[in-house]
Amino acid sequence: MKSTAGSRPKLQVGLLLDSLRVPAWAWEMIRIILKENLAAIDFVLLNQSPKASGGRSPFLYRAFSKLDRTLFKLSSNAFERKDLHLIPGFQAEVIPIHPIQAKFSDKFSKEDLEIVRNRNPDILIRLGFRILKGEILAIPRLGIWSYHHGDNLVNRGGPPCFWEVMLGWQETGSVLQILSDKLDDGQVIYRSWSRTDPLSVHRNANKVYWKSLFFIPRQLARINRIGVEAWREEINERESNYKVSDTRLRKPPGNWKILQLATIWAWRNVLRKTKEGLKKEVWKIWLFDQKKGNPIPIENPKGTYLADPFLIKKGSKNWLFVEQFDYKNRKGFISCSEITNEGLCNFQPVLEESFHLSYPFVWEEDGEFWMLVESASKKELRFYQAVKFPYQWKWIQSQFHGKELYDPTICKKDGLYWLFANQKEHPGSSSFDELFFYYSTDFRDGKWISHPQNPIVSDVKSSRPAGSLFEENGQWYRPAQDSAKHYGHQIRIQKIVNWDTENFEEVTDQILDADWEEGWEGTHTLNFNEDWKVMDTFKR
Repeated sequence: MKSTAGSRPKLQVGLLLDSLRVPAWAWEMIRIILKENLAAIDFVLLNQSPKASGGRSPFLYRAFSKLDRTLFKLSSNAFERKDLHLIPGFQAEVIPIHPIQAKFSDKFSKEDLEIVRNRNPDILIRLGFRILKGEILAIPRLGIWSYHHGDNLVNRGGPPCFWEVMLGWQETGSVLQILSDKLDDGQVIYRSWSRTDPLSVHRNANKVYWKSLFFIPRQLARINRIGVEAWREEINERESNYKVSDTRLRKPPGNWKILQLATIWAWRNVLRKTKEGLKKEVWKIWLFDQKKGNPIPIENPKGTYLADPFLIKKGSKNWLFVEQFDYKNRKGFISCSEITNEGLCNFQPVLEESFHLSYPFVWEEDGEFWMLVESASKKELRFYQAVKFPYQWKWIQSQFHGKELYDPTICKKDGLYWLFANQKEHPGSSSFDELFFYYSTDFRDGKWISHPQNPIVSDVKSSRPAGSLFEENGQWYRPAQDSAKHYGHQIRIQKIVNWDTENFEEVTDQILDADWEEGWEGTHTLNFNEDWKVMDTFKR
């Protein structure tokens, strides 16, 4: 066998399938495993009599689902079927399996169990069959890995990503688990949360499935890096913080129930769309005097709004950099103003491109001023240097070519530069869910090393950066956006409890709301120095 990390043998993987034509998200997952040499996909256990779990879904549920798929077409459909033989390097032996079928579950015959034992798999990946029962669960050394596209802490059963939309839940979870005899109660080895699409079950599921395809490659890479025992300890420690729901098992709703659900869902979205149509998006910046503490509102220039505020002090002067969004051109640019003692500002544009700019992360390095902006629409990370601070800047270089980095934030610690930014690993996934982490000895050379735990956060409630990191009494904190309810809902202050080139761990220490004045629905950026604190607020 080939080796992966050190002298460890390559993991041997088998696939449980109903067909060699699999959904596009699963096809892509298998392609990545082979391309990145994460494991050997040795064989396929192919179900010769695939059946759906349970009976036929109620008519109105099926009609609703078809209407949803018709109305919300997707440019990147996670559920389109693709042939596994089209994956480069796919040479797994196909083994036909005739399962012993009960009403909802499948078991393996003694003969088929012996075949699987003789292959000695480390892992079986379940992408087919129904609920698995019996000895097959214990044969793979590391278990049978299976997805549950829902948060098993609060939602057992199915349909995937359906109840979250119809019941108006803020977030949709997804987990990768090792199957056990009890449904949706196996050892969870990966968790993630997305903001629920309020309008479409099909769209909601599509982005969740595209994101979840990376769960298995990430876990295989982690095992290869740290070994099985360290990996087991890691997931056991992480999962000790969670308790699986004992709520009833959900299933497709009956005809009367779907009528009720659809009526409430439709009315909820009519109200939401009406509000969006009648009231435009408004952001506002607030200054807080660190001595007096009183909030000072900054008026938006005509035809624009201000957001993403960053502070920097030069000498005795404080400067405020912001995104200024032009309603007419639907594009942001960077503006700046000196802050007077009274908190008054007079903003002037300092950086504008043909594409949208936001999140002006400004810092001083060896007497020079640098600015890192979000330029995800350009698919690169752009660095600017001050020609004449604060009003004149020039582009120096771009890094991460071809990648979309959202709200990029740099911190210097332990002689290294650390870069935090949200990314979506697949175009069909969301930019709000996953935080990626890089480090370098010099931010200028572009030689960023990806952290081995990437993404370090896979949770819409605390992933996306919300301002500069800060240190208090030797303890580091990271402001993060909580966008579960909606974009710009609130800020979580994440306490970093472990941070080096091998590990990263944080917990929520504090939650900040836009509660200092009525009418505002959220806040998503926080920065401060010894003189001022600055935040933004959102409403429609």
